[in-house]
Amino acid sequence: MTSVLPPFVQAASGSLGAASANALTYPLDLITTRIQATEKGASIRKQIHTYGLSSLYDGIGTDTGATLLSSFLYYYVYSFLRAVVVRGNGKSKAAMLSLPQELAIGYLSGIASRSITTPLNLITVRLQTARVSDDSSAQGGTSRFTAICQQILREEGLRGFWKGFSSNFVLSLNPAVTLYLFQQYRRVMLKGKERDSPPPGHSFVGGALANSIAVIMLYPLLLAKTVVQASRRSNSTNNSSQGPSIRSSLQGIYTAGGFFALYRGLSAQLFKGILRQGTAMMVKQRIEQLVVQAYLRQRALRRVQYKG
Repeated sequence: MTSVLPPFVQAASGSLGAASANALTYPLDLITTRIQATEKGASIRKQIHTYGLSSLYDGIGTDTGATLLSSFLYYYVYSFLRAVVVRGNGKSKAAMLSLPQELAIGYLSGIASRSITTPLNLITVRLQTARVSDDSSAQGGTSRFTAICQQILREEGLRGFWKGFSSNFVLSLNPAVTLYLFQQYRRVMLKGKERDSPPPGHSFVGGALANSIAVIMLYPLLLAKTVVQASRRSNSTNNSSQGPSIRSSLQGIYTAGGFFALYRGLSAQLFKGILRQGTAMMVKQRIEQLVVQAYLRQRALRRVQYKG
């Protein structure tokens, strides 16, 4: 991350980079979610034949909105907290922080962003899995978004929009670890000016590697969260339990398929992550470079006008 830039610039560039990557990889994201949410996976060829190619973009509007908001909040809070810590330590803005400090800042930023965007993420999962779960209330009609919101309110109340949020207390380490590993990649692999402004190729590779490591570390929880958010309560269970929890989902997956079942869909998740995180970092770094270049040109122009 280019820490010398203002929080708003980092937040805007990060959110635009994430949204660009999300649009590029969305069909793969939808396929991954359907694999994770169903024990036998989903026949993608059958879905395309039945519902058409447009079915691979179910929920893209909601997901793009969630991605923009989540990334903007994450990078804004991260850069703000990092600046506060750096000032408190009496260091320069580009100074390296310790591992605990970097992870703590990234973790708090993740919690802050996910606490606000979890409802949109939940609705996206419901939209993505509606076809394979035969959820008629989320198919057809004037507004599938509205239908799913009404369904969640009817089944679980307002609290239901934060279903699976407890997993974020651990999963928020994912962006923190990813960002920390990306920074380490820059410090180890790049030198001089390239370290401050990584070339697009290095931004892509560094972001992809960092995300892959973070995903492998936390994947079972990510899988359980998708299962919980995709679950729907039938009318017959309204007065019983509140649906599966993260722990019960993990236990159920392990009991049904053993240890390797906890990594169901990992290959698709990694491939999606490589494309998404690599593209997001590449676009983000490029936008920040353009902002810096525009600022330098403007300053040079002002100097010429002043001398004239």
